[in-house]
Amino acid sequence: MDDLIKYNELQAHISREYLKKHNVYRYRTVKTDDMDDSKIINVCHWYCEENNLVQDFTAFLEREINLQNAKEYLGKTINVIIDRPLGSHHPKHNEVVYPVNYGFFEDVIAPDGEPQDVYVLGVYEPVSCFEGRVIAVIHRLDDVEDKWVVAPDELRFTKEDIIEATRFQEQFFNIEIIM
Repeated sequence: MDDLIKYNELQAHISREYLKKHNVYRYRTVKTDDMDDSKIINVCHWYCEENNLVQDFTAFLEREINLQNAKEYLGKTINVIIDRPLGSHHPKHNEVVYPVNYGFFEDVIAPDGEPQDVYVLGVYEPVSCFEGRVIAVIHRLDDVEDKWVVAPDELRFTKEDIIEATRFQEQFFNIEIIM
């Protein structure tokens, strides 16, 4: 029963965020802020149907669920497999050199169908694997996947540190750092 309640709350939260994104603060004659969870879910569904936005909402829903799942890993220790060590070149864009170790966490599949991508901060030599704490999620507002940031337990990084360390790749996206 608790899982169903959490699912309905998540669905209502995502519906509210989607309507806000589209500047919908009133549906018919009722303010969206005054609607309970079941009503806001229905209203979002109707709005998407009426405006031919079902596919757009589906993509938004997937991104939001992925973000909520990522938030559950914040503070947890994971094992990262490094496939692009510090100093290596991007496989498709040879001019891009990785100033950090970059890899993936194979236990989570990202929306692109591949294992979750991870930046490793605070390790200043190339490595092939790393065990560290998830300190942040780089939420890409204009892409289907987010990136995770992992660091050694004893190191702390600010949002500004993370932005600077990942700028080489994240400069091309509209991002927010979630810690």
